[in-house]
Parts: sequence; structure tokens; C-alpha cells
Amino acid sequence: MDRMSRAFSAELNKEGIRHVFGIPSIHNIGLYDALREEASVRHILCRHESSAVHMADGYARGGKGPGFVITSTGPGAAYMTAPLVEAWWSSSPVFALTTNISSDRIGKKTGVLHEIEDQESMFKPVAKRLFCPRQVGEVIPMAREAFRSAVEGRPGPVFFEVPTDLWDMECPTMEAAETKADYEKCGIGSFEGDIDRAAEILAGAERPLVVAGTGAVRACIGDAVLSLAEVLQAPVVTNAEAKGIVPENHELAFGNAARRGVVRELVCSADAVLAVGTRLRAVDYVRRGVTMPGLVHADFDDTYMDRNFKTEVRLTGSLEAVTSALLERLEGSGRGYSWSADLRRRLEKERRAITAQRDETRYVEAIRRALPAEASLVIDNTMLGYWSEYFYYSYREGGLITAKGSSIIGFAFPAALGLKLASPERPVAAVTGDGGFFYGAQELSTCLRHGVGFPLIVVNDGAFGVIDYLQRLSYGRGYETDIVNPDLQTFAASFGIEAHRVHTPNELEDTLGKALVTGKMHLIELVASFRESPFVRY
Repeated sequence: MDRMSRAFSAELNKEGIRHVFGIPSIHNIGLYDALREEASVRHILCRHESSAVHMADGYARGGKGPGFVITSTGPGAAYMTAPLVEAWWSSSPVFALTTNISSDRIGKKTGVLHEIEDQESMFKPVAKRLFCPRQVGEVIPMAREAFRSAVEGRPGPVFFEVPTDLWDMECPTMEAAETKADYEKCGIGSFEGDIDRAAEILAGAERPLVVAGTGAVRACIGDAVLSLAEVLQAPVVTNAEAKGIVPENHELAFGNAARRGVVRELVCSADAVLAVGTRLRAVDYVRRGVTMPGLVHADFDDTYMDRNFKTEVRLTGSLEAVTSALLERLEGSGRGYSWSADLRRRLEKERRAITAQRDETRYVEAIRRALPAEASLVIDNTMLGYWSEYFYYSYREGGLITAKGSSIIGFAFPAALGLKLASPERPVAAVTGDGGFFYGAQELSTCLRHGVGFPLIVVNDGAFGVIDYLQRLSYGRGYETDIVNPDLQTFAASFGIEAHRVHTPNELEDTLGKALVTGKMHLIELVASFRESPFVRY
């Protein structure tokens, strides 16, 4: 027999959890006492629960297993909801652990500290499953099930709530779990659907197109997507999060499907579409006026199929198994030419013309030149981030990491911190606006405390620029979008963080490259104003 808290922290070790993000509080200190003794699990002390969830989300997107976050009861738990919306819609496997009041007080409405009636109900819309053990013997079995649920099928966040008194109760010895998820191996399993009909549609098309989404990234099937594209000689478009699943210097890579111009012409010219790991969301496709003829839709399940486009063939289940089966049937049926070759040349010409006209693309290209091909750029919902969605070349799965699940702001900085901890060998940089930065600017202390370093680009234009742009676009004038910032150099220095101020693309490229090689935390203040979104024009 042992205390539940010790049994639980030992279970984290068995599950391969090496980092947990969180803040100690009155209702979780029993668990923290046990974590102190679990040397294999490193706790990352954060300064706000919302930032902690973003860190866990960024960690999860590194592909090393679920991101694990700990908060306390009531207000601490509630702070998790907004960032979990992002993790939910971006299929990011986050294990969100919170506490509750003592088990004998739950539901009694006696007004004890941090009591919230039906606390778990807040999380029903933003978690795959809710796990709420109420007896000590339920905690470990439910935890094992929760870990499986986070990564199996369509990945996503799970909510786990433990009453505070259970941590110090004696726990019966649990038998070792029979199986554990292999977090480094995605997508194992079977699928359902008429694979032969799907292959027939794609092989018979004159102008096949591959559309890859966030789910394809989570399933780790970039090599298979590239192989399918090459067999079919089919161009590939993606959403922002999936940019780089086919390296964007490949002749078949056409980048973000939401683009106008040549990309819109490409998508609307297709006579058959293989959509892999994508919800085909209205925001990405329907409102762009695209069509999806001869649609073969492969996804974890059929939840989002036929929502926006009529599906000819549904393929549901393991995306690794689906793509492997398609490759087996299509082998030998490939053509020797790409119907999109001329469009690719025109795309490059279009890009050069836009770069000649727009400063924004020159800043994006400066970031690209400064970062190695294997790097990940984490972007916020800010003007330079939006331009990156369209014009930043991503050369790997996870080369561009975005908050497009919910379009939340304040994501990029803490998510990049989590990603760097998951993959310390990977070059990481982040872009945020001065508005989004101050949602979690205090996490500079977290970087300093735990020795996490990467370049953070903060675009300082003294405004919520995106909203100002939308106001001017819709009503001809802005209102309440100007903000007052401290001196960012002094602010960073107060945390012991080196800071630099740049103005031009050349200065940004030079400073970013130098900061990256140090391995230390650097704040790069980019003083520039980007007052037009690329979405309307491009």
C-alpha cells in the first residue's frame, strides 16, 4: 500500500511522461509532495494556468506523447478552458489534470473554498472524454484509460479530475498495465471503407489533388502523403498547421489551400480529391469558394464527413493503414507528368511579384532564411503570423505550428516553450504580436527558471492590429485598438533575458540567426506596422 499521490506520480513515469506543466495550489499539494520524489518527471513551474495548457499543447505537438498539465480546483481549473478549445480543435493530445474539493463535499453546496457546482461540465465541449474518479481505487485505472484516450483514434485533450482528499489516501497496489501507447509511433490500426473504389477514382482522374490537414500531421504520415502525391503526380495543398507535410520546396507542394490566385485556380481545376486527415472546415474551404469533386475523404472517423462537401468514398480509421493500402493499389498506375507543372511555375512567379510589392513577405522570407530547414516556427494570430500562413515555406511536418484550431491569441510563446522541451534538438522560434505577447509575457520567468531558450519575435506596433484592420475594412475607422506597452528591452532585461530591437528584414534575419545559435532565450522586438491582412487580397 502507498499513498495515492505516490502511486500516481509513479504511473506518470511508467507512462513515459517526462515533463509536467503546472502550478501548486491548496488542493493539489498532496500530488506535488509526491512529484518532488519522482526524479524522472520534471515539473515546469508556470506563472498562469492558461499558459501552462498552451505549453502542454506545444509539447504534445512535438510528437513525444501527451502534454501533461496540472491545475487546481475552481478558478485554476477554469483558466484551462480557453486553451483547451485550441487543443481540442487542433487534435492535440493534452492530459489536463485538475483537482476538486474533498469527495465528501462535492455536490453539497456548502460553500467550501474553490467549490464550483458540476466543475467537470465546463470541459465537456473541449475534451474527448471526462474522467472523474471519486474513490481511491478508481484513479490509476482511469488514468491509464485517459492516457490511451488522448492518443488513440483522433488525438485530443482529456480532462481528469481528482478530489483533493484522495491524494493522501492509501492506494491498493495496482497491477502493471498490459499495454502502453507507443507515443513515438502514430496511426497503427485498421480502417473501414471501399479502398478499391477510392483507388479507382484517383487513378482514373486527369487532375487529381491531395488535401492534407492537421490530422495527417498528428498521424505522422508525411512520407506516405508524399509517396501518394508522387504516384498520382498530384499537387498537394494543406491547411496552415499541415504546411510542410510535403516539403514546400517540392514541385508538387502548393502550400495553403486558402490562397487565392494560382492556388485557387489549382484547387478549382481538380477533378478528384484525396482529403487526408482534414475536417474540410468551412473557414478553410467553403468560404473560399472551392469545390471538391470526386472526393475520397480519409479521416480518423466520419464525424466531420459530408458536413461541407459531398463524399464519394469514406475511409475511416488508421490514416497510416489507409495511405498504405492506397499506395499498394495505386502502385504502377502513376503517370509520368504532373498536370500542375505549369501552375507551379506560375505560383513561383506570383510569389516573386507579391514579394516585390509587399514588405510583409520580405520579413517572412528573412525568418525563413535565418532558420534551418528542420526548424519549427510557432506563430500567433497576429498580422505577421497570418502572412506566414501563406508565404512561409515549411520543410517538415510541424515546420509551422499555429493556433488555427480556435484562432486564440497568446498561444505562440508558451507553446514554443513546450515544444522546445519536447524536442530540445529542434531549432524553434516564435512570432507573436505585442497584444498576444502580454497574455503570457510573465512566462519569461519560466524560461529563465528552467533554462529554456529560443528566439521570440514580438512585433511591436502598439495596437491590436488585426482588429483595427477589420474595423477599418468594415466600418472605415478603428476604435479602442491602440495599446500602451512598456519598453520591451527594459521589460526583458528585468527577467535577465537578452533583448534586441530591429526594424528591417535584414536586421531581423541577422539578429534571429545569431540568437538561434546561442541556445539562450532572446526577445527580438520587431518595430514594424503590418496593417493589412493577406486574406482579402491574396
